[in-house]
Amino acid sequence: MPNAEFQIDDVVSIDEGVKKTCRVHGGNIAEAAERYGIDEKRIIDFSSNVNPLGPSPAARRAAKKALAHIDRYPDPAMTSLRKAIARYHGIKPGQVICGNGSNALIHLIPRVFRPKKVLIPMPAFAEYAAAAEDAGSHVVPLLLRERDGFRVDPVEMAFALKGVDMVFLCNPNNPTGLLIPKGEMLEIAHYALESGARLVVDEAFMDFVAGASVLKEAVQSSHLICLRAFTKFFGMPGLRIGYAVSGEETIAALRTGQEPWNTNVLAEHAALAALNDWRYIKKTGAFVEKERSRFLSALRLLPGVETFPCTANFIFVKITSSAAPLLVEKLGSRGLLVRDCASFDGLDHRFLRIAIRKGRENDRLIKALRELLTA
Repeated sequence: MPNAEFQIDDVVSIDEGVKKTCRVHGGNIAEAAERYGIDEKRIIDFSSNVNPLGPSPAARRAAKKALAHIDRYPDPAMTSLRKAIARYHGIKPGQVICGNGSNALIHLIPRVFRPKKVLIPMPAFAEYAAAAEDAGSHVVPLLLRERDGFRVDPVEMAFALKGVDMVFLCNPNNPTGLLIPKGEMLEIAHYALESGARLVVDEAFMDFVAGASVLKEAVQSSHLICLRAFTKFFGMPGLRIGYAVSGEETIAALRTGQEPWNTNVLAEHAALAALNDWRYIKKTGAFVEKERSRFLSALRLLPGVETFPCTANFIFVKITSSAAPLLVEKLGSRGLLVRDCASFDGLDHRFLRIAIRKGRENDRLIKALRELLTA
């Protein structure tokens, strides 16, 4: 690729031009209710990209039934859940580790493997950089370009990997929603292996996408780790349950460095039930695909709104009108929360992440946006 090295210099900045890790997240309804003086029940939260159908009914029943067991310690090895996850993916239980949400595992991985330098394409989920910094690692940002649609280029990654010990990638990416095709992801994994860097692929939204996961490849490697969670697709952020998949040697090392009782009884039983609720799984996939298409089409018709390709349960947009700086506040005052992406490195207040919710709720947001953008 001609001039690839020059292009890397253009987007990578180790010490300059990148803000200190800002740990801002969506989904804080209580804070919004107090800020805008609105009852929590009247708020529609588009800032939290969680399954709009909510948790599986079977998971709800299982969590309620598990209340009878809260006088017992949970299984520190999460044996039953790891077996269920292994069956779900067609892998071995020894290739799975569970944690208190995938965020706990994001922090566990650099804490165990102690990388000196961690490469993170940005914009990205803030916890990758926070976890690396907490482990004493130096964060090497690869600033993605808007003119390229914030695409991760495998060849640019190959150059950026020089001298790096670990890489965090989110696929589909949060907040841009862009999917790295499986072929390109395997190419990046090959470059990482050649350079001696451990590649951590956060597939928190991969349940919404068919055929793009590298989870099956991860179990055959000691340098590739896949992260999953029951937060997004399965709609259970409040129970904090996630897991990582890799070769057995890597998983064994992570389990050695993990604190005991890192997941709770309610989360374990709910997750077990959710994995077996195939009706819910199929219903979620069909609903999100249909509503995403309809919602995206409606957003594209709004004046001053530029949309980006999306494959998950949220839509990444750029507000090109002069209303951008105050738009989030005006929506919030109407009880509509969207994710201001200014806290993500490489973005500003013009960029928003909007979760896909149920039809009537999405229509209410479209109506509010139209009124505010044409006022």
